[in-house]
Formats: sequence, structure tokens, C-alpha cells
Amino acid sequence: MLAAIFKEPYSLEMNDYPLSKLEKKDLLIKVEVCGLCGTDFHIYKGESYSKPPVIPGHEFVGIVVDKGIETNGINIGDRVAIDPNIYCGECKYCRTGKINYCENLRALGVSMNGGFAEYSIVPLSQVHLLPKDFSFNSAAFSEPLSCCVRGMDQASIKYGENLVILGSGTIGLLMLQLAKISGAGKIIVIEPVVEKRSIALQLGADYALDSNSPELLNQVADLTSGGADVVIECVGKSSAADLAVKITKKGGRVVVFGLSEKSDYLNLNLQELFLKELTIKGSFLNPFTFSRAVDLLINNKISVEKLNPVVTKLNDLEKILSQPRNLTVIKYQITPN
Repeated sequence: MLAAIFKEPYSLEMNDYPLSKLEKKDLLIKVEVCGLCGTDFHIYKGESYSKPPVIPGHEFVGIVVDKGIETNGINIGDRVAIDPNIYCGECKYCRTGKINYCENLRALGVSMNGGFAEYSIVPLSQVHLLPKDFSFNSAAFSEPLSCCVRGMDQASIKYGENLVILGSGTIGLLMLQLAKISGAGKIIVIEPVVEKRSIALQLGADYALDSNSPELLNQVADLTSGGADVVIECVGKSSAADLAVKITKKGGRVVVFGLSEKSDYLNLNLQELFLKELTIKGSFLNPFTFSRAVDLLINNKISVEKLNPVVTKLNDLEKILSQPRNLTVIKYQITPN
């Protein structure tokens, strides 16, 4: 099969790759769509953990074309979405339900072969059935949406609370829609790219502000009567995390969601933290949220059409990863077959 193989930073080879024999609880998936995530850019540049040589790609969906002995009701021809994160179930964190902290965590597309290939071998435990007529391009948002559901759980939004979302890429726009159905009051998106601000407004943001505006802090203060109840940072940069702390009201909450570079730090004034009594949380992976994300998509609670993914072939992958990010593109999707 044709596969993209990550060898080392800035090295992605397109080669024929042999498939191994299926174990009794394995499924062979013909990959229909694999989303390109910001994490994939970090992996390609050596800024995020991976275990090369490995086939990257962790946002994938496809069709079951072969199976091992134990299949638990999954049949050849079934359409499935893949949860890439594999937890051991035995360490101290897994035993207390904190599976995203698993000491033996493995992940398809990171430490195990993933979806940037014509086929992928997937453990039975990681597949979620899709309706027969459900769009693969929409279903490929299951994994990022599942992570956003975790982020919203961390935010603990109460009805009517003012929310600011920093960034309106894939994650920011999914968070925006989750916030609307979670009962948030005024929703403000902060984003430098005008096209993305426009999409945020179409998806229900009350305001979309330019992050480069010199009046930004005053604008947020005016719209939130002094500060947001909740801020969700979806950019992955120190400057965004710093801004999140500045625009949160006393007693407010910040969720740092975006994956940053290893060299990025939050510059936090301890007296400000003390006086404002802020709650600052991270959000890591998707513990017990994948099936919830699939249900939200198939029941049309989350719209991904306006995210207008750019669909392209597997051979284009390294070109996309190696060039400067096109800031007007919200999501790339790769179709290996």
C-alpha cells in the first residue's frame, strides 16, 4: 500500500509499505479521509512527540475491509471513525478513570501507524460505527471534536456566561458551536484572519474581533462588562495564553487548549492570579468523549460544512507540511484512496 512515512523532522517519505498480519482483535481499514491536524505540523517539525519511523495521521475514517477473529459485531463493509488514543487500562491513572494521563498511552498516527496511508490496521476497541449514508468528510471531524468536547467539559460553562474564544481555526469553530448548545450567553471570537472571523459570525458568534486591533482589550472589556467569565485559548502560542489571562474577569476560568511549541510559556503575574482568583486548566486528549462527538455530528448538532475543508491527495501531504501555513485554510483533508 502507499503510505506517508515520517522518518525524522522535515522528512516524510511516500513509499510502498507492507501490511502486517492481523491479530485476532484487529481490523483492516481502507482509509477514506484523514484530517491534517496542527499536531501533525508540530510532529513534522520535531516540535511534538512521535515515534518514527511511523505513518502519521490520527483524524481518520474509513471502511472495514478485513478483520481478525474477534470482531464484537463489526463487519466487513462497515463505515467507522477511529479514536487514535489507546489506553492501557492498568496503570494508576487508568484505574481511577483518568485515562488521558495513561502511563502507557499509545496513539495511532503518533507512536503507531495511522491514517496517512491507503490502509490502516486498527484495534477493534478504537472503532466507532457510522451510519451508512453519513459523509466521510464530516465524520473525519470526530477526533478533533472529541478533544473539543473535553475542552468544554474543562470550561464548565454555565447558562448565560460570557465566553471568549481565541482563534477560529478548526478547534475554535468547533468550540464555538459547542458553546452555543452548552448555553453560553455572549460569545466573542478573537481572530486575525478576516475570512475566519466571517465564518465565526456565520456559525453564531455574537462578535468577531481582530486580534491585531490596538483597541482589543478595551473592546473585550466593553462587551463583557469588565472581563469574560470563561476564555478558551485555541491558538497554541504564549501571546494567546497571556491574552486569555488578561481578559478574564475576577473569579473567571481559562482553558489553555492549543498545542504550543515546547519553548512557549505562560507569563503569569502571581499577584494578578491571587487578586483575580483565576482558575486555569489545560485540556489533554479525549477521555470518554469520542462517542459523544460522533453522536453530535450524526445528529447534526455540529456543522462542519462551513469549515470548507480543502480535500487533496496523499502525494500532496509533504508539500502542505513543508510550506508556510496558509492561514485562510481552516482544515486540510487527505484522501489516500
